[in-house]
Amino acid sequence: MKAGDLIDLLMLYDNEDEVEIEIYETGTGKYVHTTAAIQIVEEDAFVPTLRIDVEAGKFKKYL
Repeated sequence: MKAGDLIDLLMLYDNEDEVEIEIYETGTGKYVHTTAAIQIVEEDAFVPTLRIDVEAGKFKKYL
């Protein structure tokens, strides 16, 4: 997804709305977790990056 497309999508919502992300394992397509813990990080990246926090244990069965 291009940054402009993401911005356009997010502008459809009010400031009080919360963005929630559902996470699926790519190999099987099985649902893993839902999170709203999202940050924009610019410190260690060359471009602004969305960082999504998910408990590592949620992925153990896929490793």
